[in-house]
Amino acid sequence: MKAPGRLVVASAAALLVAVSLLIAHLLTSPLPFLPCLHVVTAPSGTGYQPSGLAALADAAVYYATTPTVPQQNRDEISLSLAVLRRRAPMRLLVFGLGYDSPLWHALNPGGVTVFLEEDPEWYNVVRTESPFLRAHLVKYRTRLDHADALFESYKRFNSCLPGAGSAEAAEPPVRIRGNDDCPLALHNLPPEVYENEWDMLMVDAPKGYFPEAPGRMAAIWTAAAMAWSRSGEGDTDVFLHDVDRPVEKMYSEEFLCERFRVGGTGRLWHFSIPPVSRRGNTTAAAGGADRPFC
Repeated sequence: MKAPGRLVVASAAALLVAVSLLIAHLLTSPLPFLPCLHVVTAPSGTGYQPSGLAALADAAVYYATTPTVPQQNRDEISLSLAVLRRRAPMRLLVFGLGYDSPLWHALNPGGVTVFLEEDPEWYNVVRTESPFLRAHLVKYRTRLDHADALFESYKRFNSCLPGAGSAEAAEPPVRIRGNDDCPLALHNLPPEVYENEWDMLMVDAPKGYFPEAPGRMAAIWTAAAMAWSRSGEGDTDVFLHDVDRPVEKMYSEEFLCERFRVGGTGRLWHFSIPPVSRRGNTTAAAGGADRPFC
């Protein structure tokens, strides 16, 4: 058998250290109340299993003994891990399935981690290998080669703009569920995505490297709308990968907002976005009509 390369060894070592630190944190911290979510049946029939300390150990062994490494490098993983250590157990929504999915599942023991994937073939591959993951197959209406046109035209759709409601209203300021009038809204996701507020969102999908791909325009807008409309305590931590690409950079500056960016490394940016209910009058001054989400 071929010996693992330096990257594999480094990734495994980093994960083992992360697991040790997170276990120590969890053993000394009380678990907050999290809702009971319904079981999602996997193609193999085993279904979803909530993450616990055993999942941390399984992930550590897996990455230490396989040449498969997560899509993100050590520094990028460490950036997200810092938030997980501080806020876990949490509600974590991940756009995309990949080789790193067992890692994010394991690093949120006691929490709720949900994955959204648009590629049916890849969905089946990952769910077959990791049937314990809570994942949904979803559809996007966008195309990467329409990114510029969507960016230039979204302000013409009132349904795409924040501020239609008030922070005190029963209707959230930015509507996502059922909002098919807004071409950037992911309006038909599984109900549990809308029925829970997400403490952290990881946007590392859908595909965005060829013209017919969905691109991440709708995922970024939806993440921004979720953060804007949050009613619970705390801000929403949003991580966006592949910010070296022009569409990711352009849409993140428009919707996730430079003034809310609190960190970054490699191709990963970290935003900590407060809900509109706690922004006061500074939002209009900072973003105004030019960037209404900022």
